[in-house]
Amino acid sequence: MDRDLSICFFKPSAAEYAAVAAVAAQFSDEELVDFEYADADDLWAFDDSFARTEYALRRLVAVSDDSIVGYAQFFRIPWLREPGRYWAAIRVAPAHQRQGVGGQLYHQMTEELRRLHAVAVELEVFESDVTLIAHIERLGLHELFRSWEFSLDTCTFDLSRFLRDAERVAERGIAITTLAQERERGADWLPRLYDLRVAITRDIPLPGHPHPAPGLDWFARYACGLPVSMPDAYFIARDGDRYVGESCLHRIEGAPGELNQQTTGVLSEYRGYGIAVALKLRTIAYAQQHGYTRIWTGVESNNPSMLAINAKLGFVQGPGVIVFEKRLRGTS
Repeated sequence: MDRDLSICFFKPSAAEYAAVAAVAAQFSDEELVDFEYADADDLWAFDDSFARTEYALRRLVAVSDDSIVGYAQFFRIPWLREPGRYWAAIRVAPAHQRQGVGGQLYHQMTEELRRLHAVAVELEVFESDVTLIAHIERLGLHELFRSWEFSLDTCTFDLSRFLRDAERVAERGIAITTLAQERERGADWLPRLYDLRVAITRDIPLPGHPHPAPGLDWFARYACGLPVSMPDAYFIARDGDRYVGESCLHRIEGAPGELNQQTTGVLSEYRGYGIAVALKLRTIAYAQQHGYTRIWTGVESNNPSMLAINAKLGFVQGPGVIVFEKRLRGTS
């Protein structure tokens, strides 16, 4: 037990942003869970995304010998309709683990959540971390769902096997275009594509951005203004002039032969017609035509339709995370 330890609220200063990011930086990217950041600027930008919203964001820090050695951050989940549900992450620097720091952060966090009238808190744990899973279960948390990484070797994929899937969608009058083509033809693409993304991400348990509606400027940069953005690989399903589905590819920094498949989704009234499959087939064709050898994506266990599509197309399941929940009070 660290006897010099104190738990206090994070102060939004350059020094504390750097200190919290430095704790996260002691872990690899593969060890950090969603919404943890090892760069102070990224952490500040994450906090700033909450500044003008109704969603509370809190962060506690563990201080030992005047240094931040751990943190617990939690925010009300914007992508769930039920109010009072929070997303949390707790992280302790390796040199201070197994000294009760994480336990004190957890205790103070749950006390603060009760003061905020939270109904429940959710957090992620990697499937492989069996020791931490056992500890979390002893604290009374239970599993909600799992999220897995999937990959596809595009070099061995046979597109000809799925020609009929693409034809059926075309026969329904659904056209597959790209963001680059929409911009070229002068379409008023931004508000329509933004509205599509907002509608789709409200049905996704773990959107890549914490807010289903992160702002039009943010979305414009995401779609075509980032170094990883690929407007010619942002595929859009169109019913006439209405955008009804999308599947977006991004480059992966440091992996020039690989792509990251971001959101693949279809408006609820257009589901069941094979549009998502057709969109994913276009992303695979793009990868093959441009020399990319692998596509990565993620799918949750409570998204059976996308799991089935991935299985149909031959995506291989990789490591995953478990989302646990702790109920703090009833819903009434």
